[in-house]
Amino acid sequence: MRFFRPAPARVTLVHMEEAAELAALYQRVWAGCEATLDWRLVEDQRASLEDVQAWLGGGFEIYKTSYDGHLVGAVRCSFPSTTCHVDRLAVDPDVRQRGYGHSLLDHAVGRARRAGVTRVWVQLSPKLEEAMALFHRAGFREAGRHDAGYWGEPLVLLELPL
Repeated sequence: MRFFRPAPARVTLVHMEEAAELAALYQRVWAGCEATLDWRLVEDQRASLEDVQAWLGGGFEIYKTSYDGHLVGAVRCSFPSTTCHVDRLAVDPDVRQRGYGHSLLDHAVGRARRAGVTRVWVQLSPKLEEAMALFHRAGFREAGRHDAGYWGEPLVLLELPL
């Protein structure tokens, strides 16, 4: 008997008409995180409809993955100078540990390679242990730490040279 891996999640570009669904995803993902993280960080990460519409209006590329017709994950990319900044990686809590985060991150890194940048950066709280592990498995290494007083949290800067 042969065992087959499930096909990787399909990752596509988010369009303006999906802004409300994306904002709702960020609300679900960050609900209850105040127990672990400073409320200012959590509040900033809970993107509003207006935030998402502004992102989609220019300056960012946002990619999504879906399951059973519903948006379950997203990642945002920007390209300042010769780098790619990856942030807002989020997967619905009901479908975590199924490869969606990996597929989104893999797509973002592939997009960075196609753009010809020399490195990918990610900034996150070390308290987000699952996210830290995902980035480390993808080859990211710690490049620095800083205290983000505006979020009340120390943050780690991770870097992936390409």
